[in-house]
Amino acid sequence: DILYDVPKMLLSSSGPLALKWNYIPKMLPWIVRYLKNCNKKSMLHTAKYMNQILSLSIDAYEEIFQEIDTTNLVEQKGIIYVWTNKNIKSREMEIKIRNDLGVEQKILSVKEILDLEPNLKPVFSGGCFYDYAYHAKDPLGILKKIFELFLQKGGKFIKQNVNSVKQTQANQTLIITNEGEYKFEKSVIACGAYSKKLTDQLGEKIPLDTERGYHVHFKGQENLLSRPVIFLDRGFGMTPMNQGLRAVGTVELGGLKNPISKKRIQYIVNCAKELLPQLGDHQDEWLGFRPTLPDFLPVIGPSKNNKNIIYAFGHQHLGWTLGAITGKIVS
Repeated sequence: DILYDVPKMLLSSSGPLALKWNYIPKMLPWIVRYLKNCNKKSMLHTAKYMNQILSLSIDAYEEIFQEIDTTNLVEQKGIIYVWTNKNIKSREMEIKIRNDLGVEQKILSVKEILDLEPNLKPVFSGGCFYDYAYHAKDPLGILKKIFELFLQKGGKFIKQNVNSVKQTQANQTLIITNEGEYKFEKSVIACGAYSKKLTDQLGEKIPLDTERGYHVHFKGQENLLSRPVIFLDRGFGMTPMNQGLRAVGTVELGGLKNPISKKRIQYIVNCAKELLPQLGDHQDEWLGFRPTLPDFLPVIGPSKNNKNIIYAFGHQHLGWTLGAITGKIVS
């Protein structure tokens, strides 16, 4: 659908996709590669391999969660996707592909969705429920617990700006920071959307760019939902969290340096109030950078040119979900 929908989305201020026009010349090679992947064969290739890694993601986190206290940080109440009948053929294709891959899913009627989430306004036609999914109530809280465990196990943390990375010998990488130089036998580059600065220095032109995603919190409103709800037509979702009800979404192509767009924030607020009209004012507007590749597959594994430098970036919208399994693969 993307090939047909993109022009319409870009011309609408109330659509899930936006472009920073000053960034188009830089992003043009990425866009061309992306459009080449907008076909069924490429889509099935991506679906197959994302399913392989996603199917291992929960077990990988469970291993870590056995070693930290996740009380009031994580819940396993599933996740609901809802949609209208506007792109019903695409929804039917998605459902079939997941069935073919063995993904466990429950198709829901409007009534069944409202039984699970009675506060939603029924502006949708149907949905899908993954009852085994987890959601993070406090991502930073979880991160701190894992970080403390890392330090307890002998890990060291140095906070400096990395200016350059250079392979000096077969088994030696030179990392130059704003405060000094370090030599390592093995290194991992896991800098999300910022990784390209370093991979370019290593002579590998990886087509990594960024999707700018927007977030807002409705504080004190988290009790309106029991679990995350994603509205596919709008490209947005809501999650009940310790900080309030978090609404996130939209894709804005515009790089790392452009300022925040108030129109994108307003789009998320409008979408949230379409599903939950009882919401009040929002707080905490912010922008996050999703590292994105034209085929929507992450880059995990040794650099082609330098086998002792390992890459782990490009997880699109699934960085949190795939963090633990990526760490396991890398280790």
